Amino acid sequence: MELLLDNEPLILQYKWGFGAWTYHLIIPNTQELKGQWGRWKVSGTIDGYEVNNINLAPRKDSDRIISINQTIRQAIGKGANDTVMVTLYLHD
Repeated sequence: MELLLDNEPLILQYKWGFGAWTYHLIIPNTQELKGQWGRWKVSGTIDGYEVNNINLAPRKDSDRIISINQTIRQAIGKGANDTVMVTLYLHD
């Protein structure tokens, strides 16, 4: 696995009506990753909470995002526009 982020602060984004990605993190420096949905997965921690095999969702001409579901938000006690500390590894 390749280290993408090492304990970096990111803002928990909120976009109403954005489906499974209503709450998400924009993962910097991932725009150049090529491949279709499901090709890239990450694991690591968000505010110390372990996450595994999360899909990096592509966005046109922008960095990829990961969805932050209710289970994760409740575990870390964070919501829209809060800063979270993120460590992520890109799966090979």
